[in-house]
Amino acid sequence: MSNEYRVYPDNWRNDITVKDESADVSAAFDTNRAFIEDISSIMRSKTATADQMEDQMQEEMVKVIFGSNNIERVGLGYDETFRLCLAVFRGECITPYPARSIEYQSKLEELVKKDLNLGESAIVRGRREVVQHAAAFQHLLEAFVKFDQPITEGLIKETHRILTTGLSGTNSGHFDYQDFGGKYRKAGESAFGGSHEFAKPSEIPKAMNSLVQNLANDIETIETTRNIDPFMLAASYCDRFVNIHPFRDGNGRMCRMILNAILVKYSGIVVALGGKDQDRDEYLLIAQESAKVGGHAGQLAKLVLDSAQGTLKKLKNKLSRR
Repeated sequence: MSNEYRVYPDNWRNDITVKDESADVSAAFDTNRAFIEDISSIMRSKTATADQMEDQMQEEMVKVIFGSNNIERVGLGYDETFRLCLAVFRGECITPYPARSIEYQSKLEELVKKDLNLGESAIVRGRREVVQHAAAFQHLLEAFVKFDQPITEGLIKETHRILTTGLSGTNSGHFDYQDFGGKYRKAGESAFGGSHEFAKPSEIPKAMNSLVQNLANDIETIETTRNIDPFMLAASYCDRFVNIHPFRDGNGRMCRMILNAILVKYSGIVVALGGKDQDRDEYLLIAQESAKVGGHAGQLAKLVLDSAQGTLKKLKNKLSRR
């Protein structure tokens, strides 16, 4: 277990002089580890089937998409998000086609525009934000988890390209195939988090190369030693990515997809953040505090650890009842 978990006193939101403190999360970590072992035991005993596990995971993945979109104030309400995401995850509209193909994107377009008049551009955009997000998340999970490919700059760029296909960072409600998907910010495209400036465009290639190399090294160490804290690992690379902010748009959604891809691979679950406005506020405040110091994942990791406990408990209970 990492010793980098952090917590803020209750008054930290109102007093800018308050500093974060080390957090003892050993009890929560041990509880989560026990839940993971129990779920593994249930699956080995075939009390629950792989299909049942997949159904539960897909429902949690929908919550991830909804919460992540809610943080950015994009997408749709939960019920519509649920319907559209499951259509993507279960291949009801697109699976015969590779993610990079024209046919694949054509099927996504059909899902976006189904039963709508062409003039309903705001609804079309909201649907697109959901469908592309689900398709991007599925692409990342298949590469990193299912096929055991490393998270490379190429995979990150391709996932971002899928996420932003047909969307503009500026012209909300209108189709705009402006070519920024999967491309790092260029000269003149600065990015700020409050008063903090993220990596300058000239610094992005080196920073991203360092990120993927460090992740590869961390994973190699994990697989050699079998010693892992999946919650801190996931939070660390989420935090590091968003504090580089390599793309013009979609960085928040991308960092949370990376977070959850790491969680799936090394803990077997996803964690939905930001689904309720109170949760959204907490997440954004944590991100702001991290940006002020140029990146620190300790408080985010504690949020992920705590959120994972509820997800793991619910998953264990549902699988046990099958």
